[in-house]
Formats: sequence, structure tokens, C-alpha cells
Amino acid sequence: MTSTTPESAMTSPPPSAEPVAPVGFEPFVPGTVHHPLAAPSGPVPVPADEVRVRYPTRLNAMALQPAAIAADNNLIYDAGEVVLSVARFHHVHVRRLAPGTGLVLDPEVRRPELVEHAARIMCAALGTECDLAIGVESDRLPVHAGFGSSSSLIAAVATAVNHLHGCPVDRAGLLPYLTANHGEEHGSRPGLLTPVQCIGGSAASGLYPGGVQVVAGRSTVVLSVPVPDRLSLVIGVPRSLEERPTDELMAAEVEQFDRFRATGERWAPTIAFRMLHEAMPAALRGDLGPLGSLVFDYRFRMGSIENCSFSHPGLVELAGQLESLWHDEAATMLALSSVGPAFFALTDDPDRCGDRFAELDMDVIHARPHNGTYEETGLVP
Repeated sequence: MTSTTPESAMTSPPPSAEPVAPVGFEPFVPGTVHHPLAAPSGPVPVPADEVRVRYPTRLNAMALQPAAIAADNNLIYDAGEVVLSVARFHHVHVRRLAPGTGLVLDPEVRRPELVEHAARIMCAALGTECDLAIGVESDRLPVHAGFGSSSSLIAAVATAVNHLHGCPVDRAGLLPYLTANHGEEHGSRPGLLTPVQCIGGSAASGLYPGGVQVVAGRSTVVLSVPVPDRLSLVIGVPRSLEERPTDELMAAEVEQFDRFRATGERWAPTIAFRMLHEAMPAALRGDLGPLGSLVFDYRFRMGSIENCSFSHPGLVELAGQLESLWHDEAATMLALSSVGPAFFALTDDPDRCGDRFAELDMDVIHARPHNGTYEETGLVP
């Protein structure tokens, strides 16, 4: 275990020669609380000695109001989204330490700034000292490819700390709190985080049951339904993917904000009508077909993939080569995840979808939808 910097000593490094961040995306120190918990937590009992949890990751099928992705309201984004919970997990171990020890991270933690941020903002919400030892192991998923690996990691660690203390913050309070205090490693300024639009799907996937969830404004889950057992997930990631730092990706995305706004202004009413009157009622009856149709149209017909083309060279052309999976009815849902460049299919024919992804020079990941919530796992004797 290695100790992190005490909270009282955390200060921003002096300005560097790096480009100025876009307005609304200035870097900050891990543990910074931009938006306090909306309602006080319940009584905080004496914490357990230790806890282990596993927390699912997610795929982001679509936004409900894409213009809101570009409409910053002091780090709060009301874009809404459709997410699929994936049985690829963050495994978190939290142990209570003696008072005054401070926060100690296992040296094997691969993304220490995010783990520190999650622990500190959760302790701030609970009003407790951050005298904790934390270890994390994560199932393999590429970073900055559309899996929400950053936001689900923060949600996993924060939820584990909350669980250690007896869950005094309920899920309805925890979800918007995590969403409004999100950040990711800055990239060119080590030790700092930068704000990234967070809508709530990663946290929701572990806090609410159901393999498919619709998250509406202010991180509110308005639909949560299971995925039928016959369907599985096939994910394709371009083998040519080069991991890019968050600040570089954010700068590229900001350049597309006018396109996000235009898409929202044109299509948001259609999306809302079809979601409310077609997709959600059918999903509640166990039929994901209308939702899959809406997702396909959003991604492939309403300009979403073009808007996200900054994430990877040739993304639009790749999407065109994947369309046949939808037209041939090989997939119940076919989509780019978040801004990509990962694509996924929810399908009852995983071999066919996987073969097509592989033909297009994509690494193929097979995964199960996760219809449950986060889970406490057994402690090692």
C-alpha cells in the first residue's frame, strides 16, 4: 500500500505551458466536491472492518437529448441515456484503518487518481475521515473506448465506501452526487482530473437492477428492465485504437459541440415521443425491439456517429460496414457505445456478430448483460 497526499496538503500545481482548457473543463484536484450531497445522509453507523464488492460496467447506447451533452450547467448534464449493464466488473476491497492514518491505496491500483477521488468525495458526503485502505482489480476493458470505465470505477469505489459504512446514502442520492462530481485523469497534467460530461449511466448500472436502463434528466432512472437470457453482448473495438489522453479527447469533442446541439434541436422531440410511447412500454412488456429500432436510428440516421467521429479515424465508414448486421436482423440492438469507438450488438446470434466485427479488424469481446446490481463478495479468510 502507498499513502496518498493528505487532504489538507492537496493544492493545484503551478500553471504549465499546456493549452488552456475549454471553458467548463478546468482541471481540479482529486477529492474536489463541486456539488455537495443534495440531502444529508442518514445516520452513519460504525463502519465494518472491511468489505469487498464487485460493480458492473456499462455500454451507452444513446443519449436522449444530445444537445445537453454540450450544455454545461456547472458540471451538470441532463442529456439522459440508454445504458446496458455488462458483467465485466470492478472488484473493490475497502478496509478501515486506524484514525489519522489517511487514505492508502494498493500499489497495484492502475488508476490511482480516480480511486482517490472516489474515496474522498464519498467520505466528504458521509462526513467521515478518509482513513481507508483500498485495492481494486478490474476486468479487462480498453480505456476511452466507450465503456464508461472511468465513471464506473469511481462509482464502484464510492459505493464500496458507502457500503462499508452501512449505506447511509441511498441510491437516489448517490447517483446524482457521483454524476455531478465526475472527473477523469487530465493527461498532460499528472495528478489532476478534468471534468468530463457524466450523465449517470455507469453509476446507475450498479445501483439499480436491470440489464437495460433509461436514465433521464438529473440522473433519474425512469426505466429498468431485465435483458432476456437468450440475448448476449458482442463488442467490437478497432484494433487500430490508440489510447488518447482525456484533455486531448475533450478538446476534440468540444469542437463538435455545435453538431451535438443541432442534433438535439432537430431530433430530441422525436426521440422523446418514441421513447415514451413506443420503446419504454414495449420494454416493460419484455420486447426490446422498439428500443433497438430507436437506438439504431439515433446512431445511424440522426447524425450521432458523425458527431462522434472525432473519437477514431474512419468511424463513419466503419459504421457503414456494420449496418448489415441490423438489416439482416442479426442484432436486437446495434450501436456505437458513448462516443466510441467501440460498437456493440445485443444479439441472439453472437457468432455471426462476432465474425463480422473480426472481419472489420476489430477485437471481439463477448459478455453477458448484468441484470442485477453491485454485489458484496466474500472476504478472503
